[in-house]
Amino acid sequence: MEHQHSEEDLKNIAKQLGCPEGEHGIKTGEMMHASNLGMTSSAIVALNLQNNNTILEIGHGNGGHIAQLLSKAENLKYYGADISETIIAEAEKINQDFVDKGIVHFELTDGATLPFENNQFDKIFTVNTIYFWSNPSKYLNEIKRTLKPNGILALCFADKNFMQNLPFTAYGFTLYEVEKVQELLASAGFQIKNTLKKLEQVQSKTGEQVEREYYVVVASTK
Repeated sequence: MEHQHSEEDLKNIAKQLGCPEGEHGIKTGEMMHASNLGMTSSAIVALNLQNNNTILEIGHGNGGHIAQLLSKAENLKYYGADISETIIAEAEKINQDFVDKGIVHFELTDGATLPFENNQFDKIFTVNTIYFWSNPSKYLNEIKRTLKPNGILALCFADKNFMQNLPFTAYGFTLYEVEKVQELLASAGFQIKNTLKKLEQVQSKTGEQVEREYYVVVASTK
């Protein structure tokens, strides 16, 4: 039962969600893939992928969705950046064929900088990672640096009101209202193209159906 989780348990859940590690991390990766799938699909659709696009995903999880992404247009190149070695190893295993063909690359990152060239990507997206960014303004500048002129960023996150009802988000999560995210993007020099608000039914950890409200904010470099 949920209410029997000790504070220690909740801290561990939060830590695993922030950076999955070890055996438990692989299971967390599977669980996250399942629970994020709706949000991930929405973010991918919002990117409006075109032939020959080079794409970066920040916090790719186990990468179970990458094959679906690659089928959206011809000749796509995908890069994934993640702070968890456990998760990268798992994503490489799941996407081995694509990795061998050089279509998919994964990079271990520090969550503060991106080990990529200036103007490297046409499109960048990230789902449920903003809660863990230690310096969002700096990180958005990094993202902007690696995007091409007129490049697109899709930022997908669950609404603060939904998130604050989850017992583990008290530990190490920063929760955002959509206005705050739009402000951060604007101050980093992004132009907001579109803000999609979505509702989906998800299963809570205690097993009942709850409604999750989330946003996809689509912005472009000017």
